[in-house]
Amino acid sequence: MSAEAADRVAAVTSGRPSTPLQTSWFEFLLDGSLLEKHLQKSNADPTPVQLIVQFLEQASKPSVNEQNQVQPPADNRRNRTLKLLALKVAAHMKWDLDSLEKGLTIPVLNMLLNELLCVSKVPPGVKHVDLDLSTLPPTTAMAVIIYNRWAIRTIVLSSFPEKQTKPGPHQINMLNIVQQEKEMTENILTVLKEQATDSITVLEGALQLKKDFYVHTLRTLDLLAADAAANGETESSTAGLRISADDLHCQVHYDLGGIFFQQGCTDQPTYEKARDHFRQTKELLKKLDSTVHVHLDEKRLAGYWNACRALTGDCDPCDPQTTPYDQINSLIRAHNHQAVMEAFIKDNVSRSLPNHFRRSVLREFLYKVQQGVCGLRRGASPCHRIPGDHLDL
Repeated sequence: MSAEAADRVAAVTSGRPSTPLQTSWFEFLLDGSLLEKHLQKSNADPTPVQLIVQFLEQASKPSVNEQNQVQPPADNRRNRTLKLLALKVAAHMKWDLDSLEKGLTIPVLNMLLNELLCVSKVPPGVKHVDLDLSTLPPTTAMAVIIYNRWAIRTIVLSSFPEKQTKPGPHQINMLNIVQQEKEMTENILTVLKEQATDSITVLEGALQLKKDFYVHTLRTLDLLAADAAANGETESSTAGLRISADDLHCQVHYDLGGIFFQQGCTDQPTYEKARDHFRQTKELLKKLDSTVHVHLDEKRLAGYWNACRALTGDCDPCDPQTTPYDQINSLIRAHNHQAVMEAFIKDNVSRSLPNHFRRSVLREFLYKVQQGVCGLRRGASPCHRIPGDHLDL
């Protein structure tokens, strides 16, 4: 008797209520209708992202031949079905990259989206930048857009610091697996960064398309599996989930703003490109009554927007809507050192500016004094007249 069968027997013979058993990945292979039923549950166990991991993990397991030699994963019906199941789960999630990125590692998501490119009939061996999105079937064009959105988003996310967790005694045996995954991630990131310019060009091209877009659903993926695509149904203009041009453009503008903002650290003019994309994002968000494809953090968008305005000088210090950060950054950029000093002295009363910001400005002025910047002389930096007790240096 298997362990699962023994658990079921114990649950029946005992008088206590049993905890529902987690559905195993192979059960979805045996019952084609089970996946949709499972995904409709409010607290599905396994969760959608866990199912994607399980399906792709099983589909990518290497095989061993009769000579006990390790072989690449077989291209058989079982593995193709598992990959299709993973895609159907992502379709159920409406291809929400925000949720997929939070639940899946870069190698797993890379595998998933490459499978999407494959089933969407994206021409193999052709660079995405060389494709004309306007001539591709709707779901094919959308697969290209989703992949390249993920590519630039991954570059941006990888630039954020990660909290490193120390493995416990029971995790020591997992270190080799973790190291392998880390190497795979670094290899994927290297490729994505090399192709970043192409990905940006693809997405900028998508912004020129003014028609509605369509993305694969569980039904269109089922049609592909049944080879019903031969009648052209999955390539028609009405197959799949409809996404308006404004809906998609809003999300693409946001993603492009993120990559340009990240590049601004080494290329100052790209902050202006980031600002323009975030402005378009904000305008489209106001225009949209409801969204299908837009999944963004509006607080982060507001932070990006304020940062871009400050970094590009796109704000009026006299505007009552301008934040103190914007005002001081604009004054610094205008070399109005006297006004900077007055702004800080005024803030000594309200104390609205945090100490780390004040210290940052002080360090910047001290550096300029040391470099002999015109308009500043040693002992005359406006920050030197800011009370030291408030600076907490």
